Amino acid sequence: MRKITVRTFILGLFILLLNYLCLNAQTVYTIHSDQVLHRVDEKIYGQFLEHIYNSVNNGLWGDLIWNRSFERTSQSSGLWSREGDEIVQSSLNENVRLLFGDIHWQDYEFTLQAKKEGGSEGFLILFRANGENFYWCNLGGWGNTLHAIEKGTPGVRWGVFGSQIPGAIETGRWYDIRIRCEGNHFQVWVDGSELFNFRDNTATAHLSGQVGVGTWMTQARYRNFLVTDLTTGDTLFNEVPTLEEDVALLNWQTVGNIDMYGSGDALNSHLCVKLINRQPVEAGIEQSGLNLKVQPYRGSFWAKGNTPGNIIIQLMSGTQILAKKEFSAPEVDWKEFPFELTPTVETTNGTLRITFNDTGVVYLDQVSMMGQDAIDNDGFRPDLFQAVEALRPPCIRWPGGYFSELYRWKDGIGPQHKRVVYPVEAWNDRDVNSFGTDEFMTLCRRLNAEPIICINTGHRYSASPQTEFIEEAKHWVEYCNGPATSPWGAVRAANGHPEPYNVKYWEIGNEIFLTRSASVYVNFLKAFVPALKAIDPSIKIIACGSGGFDQNWNRTVINQCADLIDYISVHHYEGIENYRSGVINYENYTKELASVIAASTNPNIKIYMSEWNVWSGLDWRNGLYAGGMLTMFERQGKYMHMAGPALFLRHSSANDWNNALINFNNSDWFPAPNYVVMKFWRDHYAPNFLAIDGTNSSLNVSTTRTEDGQKIYFKAINTSAKDIPVQLKIDGSFQLRAAIVEQIAPGSLTASNTMTNPNHVHVEKGNVEIDTGRVQFTIPRYAAVIVTLSEDSTLGIGSDNNRNIIMDYHLSQNYPNPFNPRTVIQYELPKTEHVTLRVVDITGREVAVLVNDVQKEGRYFSEWHGTNENGLPVSSGIYFCELLTTSRKIVRKMVLMR
Repeated sequence: MRKITVRTFILGLFILLLNYLCLNAQTVYTIHSDQVLHRVDEKIYGQFLEHIYNSVNNGLWGDLIWNRSFERTSQSSGLWSREGDEIVQSSLNENVRLLFGDIHWQDYEFTLQAKKEGGSEGFLILFRANGENFYWCNLGGWGNTLHAIEKGTPGVRWGVFGSQIPGAIETGRWYDIRIRCEGNHFQVWVDGSELFNFRDNTATAHLSGQVGVGTWMTQARYRNFLVTDLTTGDTLFNEVPTLEEDVALLNWQTVGNIDMYGSGDALNSHLCVKLINRQPVEAGIEQSGLNLKVQPYRGSFWAKGNTPGNIIIQLMSGTQILAKKEFSAPEVDWKEFPFELTPTVETTNGTLRITFNDTGVVYLDQVSMMGQDAIDNDGFRPDLFQAVEALRPPCIRWPGGYFSELYRWKDGIGPQHKRVVYPVEAWNDRDVNSFGTDEFMTLCRRLNAEPIICINTGHRYSASPQTEFIEEAKHWVEYCNGPATSPWGAVRAANGHPEPYNVKYWEIGNEIFLTRSASVYVNFLKAFVPALKAIDPSIKIIACGSGGFDQNWNRTVINQCADLIDYISVHHYEGIENYRSGVINYENYTKELASVIAASTNPNIKIYMSEWNVWSGLDWRNGLYAGGMLTMFERQGKYMHMAGPALFLRHSSANDWNNALINFNNSDWFPAPNYVVMKFWRDHYAPNFLAIDGTNSSLNVSTTRTEDGQKIYFKAINTSAKDIPVQLKIDGSFQLRAAIVEQIAPGSLTASNTMTNPNHVHVEKGNVEIDTGRVQFTIPRYAAVIVTLSEDSTLGIGSDNNRNIIMDYHLSQNYPNPFNPRTVIQYELPKTEHVTLRVVDITGREVAVLVNDVQKEGRYFSEWHGTNENGLPVSSGIYFCELLTTSRKIVRKMVLMR
């Protein structure tokens, strides 16, 4: 065996000691308490409320009924209706088709007339169609620039067959269209001029099939349909295509033996439901999955029809009737039937049932119902409103996003039953516009948040500004900001809001970079901005910046329009695996954008990051990324003045974009890690960004001081797998008297909150030491930490109900522990009730009662000085802190060391 020399032994000890010191070396930061580098605008903690995945409709807005207007069916995505001898397609969805005729038709001529009424393209005229086999003549496709024949075959996406030719479809005029199919020879004429004459000599030529019409992001109407057999000369079709068909209405089910149809004879919008009862027994429709409480539910439905039977509306739990009301038979014309129902028991799977009890026909439309709790809360679902309110958003962007690109604001004002639906189905919903401008303004008023409105600049492929949308935007500004004597201010006043809303921030379009060049967008800014400022010169203009890292777009917009704009809006979504590097990369991009602004003719332009988040994922990496971005926003606060993540709220039924702050179902919700972090950071906002010395590549830090100078917040994100000891030194006039460490430290990147465990990722107290004016603590691995430094020695005692939305009872470990003679105890209550907080010894004998009172929902701090009920010191040893409520008992062990 080899002998170890003394020298080798000492060297080994030295290496071990060095490794230990390296692993436990403190990162030292010096905070310069009097050196303010810039102001931090609180609007970096803004939010973005887009109508997506039921965030508003059947979410924050408290109407419980899904698909209340019966516009969502299992059929085509279009909105077809009949007006006289014409059929009208009113949706702006893509790939809308209506087929009719016989799949066995072979050689025929198809003629019709078509008129474009709105949208970005033209007509789709189908022929020889049989399932996935079809041709269509695409007139005005590709942004209304080209005509072409496209062919569809099974298993592959359809594509251009032959050559495209330049062409566009005008709005507001009728076109005569003629298509001739003879064997594999096809011809197409428009207004008497032949556009296409071709043969399909392939083995997959379609030799028989139906005819049809359709649209792509376009609203159109069609008439004078005629199909003639080329062999016999017989008329195969000469009528208006039938639109009414047996449908499956999404979110609704039939009750009993009843025939259900989608009908174009609607109260408003495009569809209603037509029910035919062929037997004198009760039958109708119902909707389940409703969260019902023992409280009044008020609502109404509209009906008309021909039946001797009464209409019955019921709230049910399974087969149990919870509430019921009966109405007389409907009349020939539409009539509203208001109701109030109060369930006798609670259920999270309640049913609303509407039936009639005799033979006949009944049409239903606009079924609406809201609980008294939401009615008393200005129409907002209480728990989701509280979740939003807890974030204290200083500003909210609305209505989109993509949603704003097709949003017609006038469809969302006035009486609810007169509001028409959003023109397309998007994100598992066809929004019924129950939440419009006035409701949004009520929300902002309740939250004390600045509204930010993103306007619709017109069809996303339009190469030049359209007068229609400029006028619509001007009217919107006047509706919001004009006096009640102005034309649209008078409409606002008639809707119950005489005082102007004074909306300051207006964003000119959303993500224009997806479909147009920056130089084209410049023309939009030059058209829209002067027009809007002519209505209200005081408004602030937000220009659409780039997505991702495209600085060229930003340069073009800023260099050509700097004097027209106040903010530039940028978007970026990051892969969740880049929770650390993504923040670093975007900070570099932000610095570069700031330099572009500084070199422009308007260096006062500010950056608005109006959409940011990870693409998808709700584990703790989502929270670390959020904390990193928020910290970066503070650090870059000289130019970064506003921001808002997306998504804000998301229903649990959604099938994409799993990154929302607030995740909910019909009765509950849970905060994602990014919510927990954002609330944590927002609650520790301070406007003065301080200079700080010190660095650690694993830590992302910022330091701010409150307006009164009494507190300093040191924020840090640790993206490493190691605990990091930190020491804070403070120079300047700040007099340190107390410090608290709070942290989110779940210990694992895969940690997450869920509906059943909503508080797994949460804020808790950390350990801190103050030694001769220096603050020492350890930042755990993968943690978000805030250290509050205070000139007030009583920091941390009492209640702090403004910090976290409380999901469950919680008793934190006392700090410090062990202690002598003082320790702080933190606990949380999810509701108002009687609370006892007491100290017992190891035998269970009561030593001291710290709290014995009724307390509201919130977060509380108490202090024990190691004394009994008589104020006398107790001996060293083990003690237990007990939190006792009417439903819970939580115990923590404490150690007193004299």
